[in-house]
Amino acid sequence: MAQPRTATPVAGIIALILVGGAIATAADAIMMFIGMYQTDVLADFRRSMGYYALMCVVVGFLTAIGIMLTRPRGPVAPIVAAISALVALYVGNRAGDLLYTFTHGSAPSAYVIEVLKPHFNTWDLIAPLTAGVIGGLRVAMVAGGLAPPRPSGPPFPPPGGHGAPYRPAPGQPLPPPSPGRPLPGEPPYQPSPYPPPYPGMPPESPQGGAPPNVGG
Repeated sequence: MAQPRTATPVAGIIALILVGGAIATAADAIMMFIGMYQTDVLADFRRSMGYYALMCVVVGFLTAIGIMLTRPRGPVAPIVAAISALVALYVGNRAGDLLYTFTHGSAPSAYVIEVLKPHFNTWDLIAPLTAGVIGGLRVAMVAGGLAPPRPSGPPFPPPGGHGAPYRPAPGQPLPPPSPGRPLPGEPPYQPSPYPPPYPGMPPESPQGGAPPNVGG
């Protein structure tokens, strides 16, 4: 039976999540920059909450997609992925906002401080929710492969219980007898009290006397 594969170390899973979070931060900053860019191309969509929800989904997906390459166990992977996605969204939004501001003119310090302040938005929960779902789905997918294998023997004892005498199936020959173990239905083996004859000597009589003289 094939042995189950071992789980991926927690340090390796966290490292992949952090790499995914860094990629998600850069992607979120670019999408924020595009959303703030002054152009008529898809202007209504880029300024809608649907576009912001798409940003949150992308951040959560990129943060947790590396978990699919691992074999996680327990709730560590989904929790770390959810927290990392929320941080990536926070940093990416503000990085994209400041990038657009500084590339299109100067920004007063008051504006920079206001942008860096934490602002809670209910839509922000989409990012950690997406990352947590991906991480939890991967944990559920590998849970069966990490379980200990079941015994391959029969779940119930044979008829008559364990240790019962062997009974061949109808039509099958009986096995050869062994010393001390008679076949079913035969009396126990009784060893002879007389020693076996040596080569070239006639067998002794049951009384132990000399054999009759048949040659003279």
